[in-house]
Amino acid sequence: MAPGKERTVDPDAGLSHMLVRILLACGILAPLVYWGTDRLAGKLLEGYSFAAQSMSELSAAGSPTRLFVVSLTVVASALMVAFGVGVWRTAGQALLPRIVSGLVIGHAAAGLAGTLFFPTRFGERPAFASVGVLVMFLSVICFVLAMVFGAAAFRGWLRVLSIAIPVAYVFLAVLRFATATPGAEAASLIGTQERTMAYSFLVWVMALAVHLLLQVGT
Repeated sequence: MAPGKERTVDPDAGLSHMLVRILLACGILAPLVYWGTDRLAGKLLEGYSFAAQSMSELSAAGSPTRLFVVSLTVVASALMVAFGVGVWRTAGQALLPRIVSGLVIGHAAAGLAGTLFFPTRFGERPAFASVGVLVMFLSVICFVLAMVFGAAAFRGWLRVLSIAIPVAYVFLAVLRFATATPGAEAASLIGTQERTMAYSFLVWVMALAVHLLLQVGT
């Protein structure tokens, strides 16, 4: 820099950098809202069992907690979509992180659509081929694939975590199948099974957010 000249700073670049950090921080807030909604709604619904009852019971049509869950799910989904945009912004021209971004956004959008437009009936077990079940299954597929592509897109401890969680899903599924008992007992832990998958994905999202925030900050 020539003597007597001041270094100029592009204000737009600074704002863009700050915006990316805010979007990535949504990846920490969204899981907390999702988790808090589930835990609080389960406490509010009298007689609800976190282990034996599905998460969808809390937002089911006719459920006393539906309005509460839907309201906070909209907030959490918006935060998750914002995080997905942040992942896209940090990806540059790299394909794999962009795929991860799209899958994170797809997961949030499918989950919100299922909750808003295709809820289950409170106290009723939905048919496997119902629209609501298929939409929520799409949401699950999106978050599993997000971790699979994340294992290829990122390195270090995040790659290890991105591999470990889906592998754990497979191991637990095989273990459940091998130890399954007929009748009602087989479905008695559906809440535990759903929450194991959902909560572990939320942990992964927070880990990805931290990873990218550290990367952007360097």
